[in-house]
Amino acid sequence: MMEQFSNEISGETVEIATIPIFATPLIVTKFPKHESYEWKSFDKVVRKPDVWFTPLNTSFPDIKEDDPYVDHETAENVKRDVLEHCQKVLACYNMPVDIRYNGFWYNAYYEENGQEPHDHLSPDNLNPYWSGIYFANNCCEGQLTFQKTDLSMRTQQLFKHSDSKICDYYEELWTSYIHDGHILLFPPHLKHAVKVGKENRNKMRLTFSFNLAINRSAYLPDEYFRNESASD
Repeated sequence: MMEQFSNEISGETVEIATIPIFATPLIVTKFPKHESYEWKSFDKVVRKPDVWFTPLNTSFPDIKEDDPYVDHETAENVKRDVLEHCQKVLACYNMPVDIRYNGFWYNAYYEENGQEPHDHLSPDNLNPYWSGIYFANNCCEGQLTFQKTDLSMRTQQLFKHSDSKICDYYEELWTSYIHDGHILLFPPHLKHAVKVGKENRNKMRLTFSFNLAINRSAYLPDEYFRNESASD
């Protein structure tokens, strides 16, 4: 749809449309079962894979049955409830809903904890369908950021884009405003990071992160399975 602008130089009215091609979708939804859970703070400990640099307490890549901080029943319940709600959300967008987890873990943060920039791509190229975050407790605005990674590929001549009506296109970071009780779905290739400050000095920030995969039967034709059975 065209918008009308007044040209400051000539005083003429100019009709213009800005087309956001190749836009990246982030899907935010309220988690209806959020109030069913009471999340308490854990001890402040550092537990992470060796290849992660920034300190935090994480159960990555899954929550084990004998996890010291989240009991097995609670973990299974929240996994089920989050998955069921994600299926409802994806159905609203006419996307496949025959899905499963390919990883579900929690991240617990206090002041000076966080996560360095990373994505959720798989080293063996079996990439997730969607990645997601459930904001469970004490999640504050500005802690999660998404980052552009294509800046080195841009060759447009520089100008003072902050004064432009299309300045959003040139932003290098998107800072999250999402609070407790919401789920965020995002494409797994997006670089993102977490930085937690004094707002969580005495209260633990808790999120549950996950990767979703489409069940094979949801997108392979019936003929594939007939041929596969015949070859057994």
